[in-house]
Parts: sequence; structure tokens; C-alpha cells
Amino acid sequence: MARGSRLWYVARVSLFLLVALATVSYLDVTLRRSDAQVRRAAIIDPLYASDSGYHEEMASLLEGCGYQVDSFLGEEVTVEWLRKMGSYRVVVLRVHSTCNNGMVWLFTGERYSPEKYVLEQLADEVHKARPSLEAEHVFAVGSDFIRHFMKDRFSGALVVLMGCDGLTGTDLAEAFVEEGASAYVSWDGPVSLEHTDEAFLCLLEAMTVQRLPLGEAVGYANDLVGVDPEYNSTIAFYPATSADVKIS
Repeated sequence: MARGSRLWYVARVSLFLLVALATVSYLDVTLRRSDAQVRRAAIIDPLYASDSGYHEEMASLLEGCGYQVDSFLGEEVTVEWLRKMGSYRVVVLRVHSTCNNGMVWLFTGERYSPEKYVLEQLADEVHKARPSLEAEHVFAVGSDFIRHFMKDRFSGALVVLMGCDGLTGTDLAEAFVEEGASAYVSWDGPVSLEHTDEAFLCLLEAMTVQRLPLGEAVGYANDLVGVDPEYNSTIAFYPATSADVKIS
């Protein structure tokens, strides 16, 4: 092959490779942008009962607002699963929870065993807990667990904790916000399962269908559904500066 022909051939191959690389790079960026634009919500529900209808109503409200909804139910919600949980823009925790010595703990669906998560138990990141004297013990996780194992997992997320005492103390709320959550909403005391289901469906409907910001939606739900009739608890949110946070 003559020198001129070789140079022409090399130039064509080089141009082809540059175009191919540019195309791959463009497709990669486009796909990543497209993936980032998919709004994802997680419903984490160890209390799930297939005949309640609650789960389907909540998922329908979020899907109607453009969210892809992933559901994690019953015994699937373990300590190990929480450690590996993905990132979501809305995180709904339909769980038992409690406040002990000023620290809030959210319950998993995983039966307690003293042989599991030993280091986490010693570090006070995981605890033995039960929602009532008749119930079996399960694992519960606290604010130190969120900070240690769920770091930077909640970028801009709205975290909804439907259980008791979620804002009796603020340590768990602070941990979620420190790891990126834009807002955290829960109860300022104990609550029955029936009342929290009704109240949070009302709040979610206000934020998705009516497009209200968090502060107005909380006021709407508290006014419409009212305080818990047995414990006099109301829905609150954290931090105070998150009143303008929206789902849509």
C-alpha cells in the first residue's frame, strides 16, 4: 500500500473510532440522565396484610403522581435488607416504632435472635423490641444504624414514618436529614394502626392529588382526620424549614 493510501486509511479508521467513542459516551450520559429522572418511591411495610387494601391505595396515589413504586413487605424487611436499601425520593415506613430514653427505634419484620448482628447490638445500632407483650420480639434499628449503614442514601427524600413516637424524640429524624432527606414526618406520640393508616393516606392524597406542600398537607390531615382518639397524638414534621417540601 502506498504511503498516501496508508495515511488515508489510518485517518478513516481514527475518525471511525472517534465517532464510535463519542456515540457510546453520549448514550451513556443519556441513559444516566434518563435513569436519574425516574422518580422512585419505596413502601416498606412489615405490617402488610393482603386484605387491608391500604398498600394498594398508597401505591396508586404515588403512581398517579409519576412515581415508580417498589414495595417491600412482611419478613422481607430485615436488618440486612435495610443495610442494602437503594435510594428513593419518597420512603414510606409503615412500621411499628417506639421512643426509649429519648431515642426513636423503628421495627423491622425480622424475628429477633441474640446470635445475629452481634456487633451492631453491642454498638447500640440494633435492638431487641416488640410492639406488645403478646407479640414476638423483632429487630429494631435506630439513628446510629442510619448514620453508619445508610450513609448518603436519602438525597432529597421525603421520609414518612407511620409508627408511634416517630417525633417524640428527634434523633431518628436528625439522622435521616443528616443523610440527605429533605423532610421527615411522623407522630408526636403513640398511635393506633387504624388511625395512622387513615391519617397518612389523607396526607399523601393532599400531597399527590392536591399538590400541597408538606406543611399544608400535615395541617390538612390533622384537621380532617383529627388527633388519635386514644393517645391524642398528631402528625408533625422535621425540620421546621421543610414546610415547603413537595412530592410532585
